Amino acid sequence: MNALRAAALQPLNLFVLAAAIFGGLSIAIWWLPIGIVVYLVATWLALRDPLLTAPPPPPRPRITSPALRTAINEIERSQREVERAASAAQGPLAGLLGNIINQTRDLVAEAYVLADKGQVIERYLVTNDFQRLAQQLTQLDWQISATIDPFTRQQLEERRQALRAQQQHFQDLSQYFNRIQAQLANIDASLDTTLAEIIRLKTADAVAMASSGGAVQQRLADLRSDMEVFRKVLDTAITGL
Repeated sequence: MNALRAAALQPLNLFVLAAAIFGGLSIAIWWLPIGIVVYLVATWLALRDPLLTAPPPPPRPRITSPALRTAINEIERSQREVERAASAAQGPLAGLLGNIINQTRDLVAEAYVLADKGQVIERYLVTNDFQRLAQQLTQLDWQISATIDPFTRQQLEERRQALRAQQQHFQDLSQYFNRIQAQLANIDASLDTTLAEIIRLKTADAVAMASSGGAVQQRLADLRSDMEVFRKVLDTAITGL
């Protein structure tokens, strides 16, 4: 229903309808049915536009981490430069660059997802003191070595195992956060490379354009595939945070 309303209320379609009504009432009555038919056909064609029927993209997460926000800003700046370089292309090159632009937009969306997961990890790292865990483990080691009672010793050792697991979890998440930052930097570098490749494609002949353009699309597809795999690993890592 929303798509039908949007198609019916498009400015050009409304202009056709208004012209049909005006012409039918003031010039010749046969203008009215012809104009209405043209309006209905135009509305039907507009309704088939995938931009109208496609669901709206999901809202992007709000990135509040200063470090991750900076990385996202740089990625978005690089992607805008890519779109600006591709905007004047015509003919077969326009279609090729259109596909590449869509891939770079997908990379920006994936970057937001990674950054959002990164700030979840970052908050955990900030609110949990690794040094405090190390001190607690040192104290437990001393207590275990000084304890004779078997039951008390067992309880202390179980506590020590739990702290060891927590410490390892902290270290793993810290490593994942560093990987997220590296991945975001890699996305930005890849977009900069894409910008240079687009400029080169604009001066290439048809054969070189097809070959180089295919290589660019494959590189971007491989990067996104790697990001999706990494995202699944992160989903498991941050469960329960």
